[in-house]
Amino acid sequence: MKIMNLYELALLLRAKLKMAKWPFNRYGFPVFPREVILEEPPTLIEPIQRIHCCKNPSENLLSSFADDTLIKRRLRRIFDEINLYEKFKGFGGFDLSPRIRWPFQRQKFNIWLSQLATAFVALSGQKIIPNFRIGNLQTVFALESYPKNIPYVVGTLGCSKRKQPLHEFIFKTKLLVARPSHLTIYGPLRKEYERLMVGQGVDYNVVTDFRTQSYAQSAQWRKK
Repeated sequence: MKIMNLYELALLLRAKLKMAKWPFNRYGFPVFPREVILEEPPTLIEPIQRIHCCKNPSENLLSSFADDTLIKRRLRRIFDEINLYEKFKGFGGFDLSPRIRWPFQRQKFNIWLSQLATAFVALSGQKIIPNFRIGNLQTVFALESYPKNIPYVVGTLGCSKRKQPLHEFIFKTKLLVARPSHLTIYGPLRKEYERLMVGQGVDYNVVTDFRTQSYAQSAQWRKK
């Protein structure tokens, strides 16, 4: 199916979810019932750009932690590729950027589209571990789409290496609002975030990102 633009895609996805009687909340965002949530935290994660070439999809959570260009490509092809998602252990949700410095409406649209597309994947039968990302505090309401005390996954690739008090405050707010039962970190874990999770009693695990894994494997091959 040829998709002209992302707004058209959002309307198509919303229409399909409405036809399937998928619930929506007061903000117009899809609500994710607990039965569509994958309760088992992942130990293996595959980036969405490898949706066609993952060797063991049934052992991997498919994630959308990638450049927006790659995410948009998958979004535009979601109707043609929907059968590929069910091959994976679960899906970590779309992660189209809602950067905190952007206008509120742009942040809101990207989160809305990401949730609509993620709900469509869940509608196909795949289990979901929600993406923990929001924009700034104006978009924290997006976490109301999910049940309390469930696992989440968050990617840290591309995040600033400097300590950012605002980012730390937003992360703490998300922990308080969502009350995750477990948080899977894809990429490096900053010490201040680790302290916040330990302080709030949130279990977590860290999964090495695909790029770092590939570099490590290449280094080992060169040594042989």
